[in-house]
Amino acid sequence: MSISRFGFIVTLLVYLGLLFAEYLRPGFVSNAMNAHVLWVVIVGFGVYDLVVDSRLIEEKRSRVSTLGSIIAGVLLALIVWHLGAIFGDMRLFFALAVGILPMVLLRK
Repeated sequence: MSISRFGFIVTLLVYLGLLFAEYLRPGFVSNAMNAHVLWVVIVGFGVYDLVVDSRLIEEKRSRVSTLGSIIAGVLLALIVWHLGAIFGDMRLFFALAVGILPMVLLRK
């Protein structure tokens, strides 16, 4: 596993853990920090893993797999954009992050 993929997964798990802690005790995380700032790091690791590390790895993905992950990412991003009005200004970042997720996670 590459360092960028490891960083992506760890940051995503930390973010989900903080959201769960905030759900269990409202104000527990939000009084100390804005957990949504982690999306900048998550998207950064995801883009780096997609762009830079994919060039370094010699494995070739089939065109069907690549096309499928792009279509899934676009559909998920559109769904999050449509339903994400409650996130306010962070809606764009959530949609971008969700759009990148299938391409990062479905990579062979």
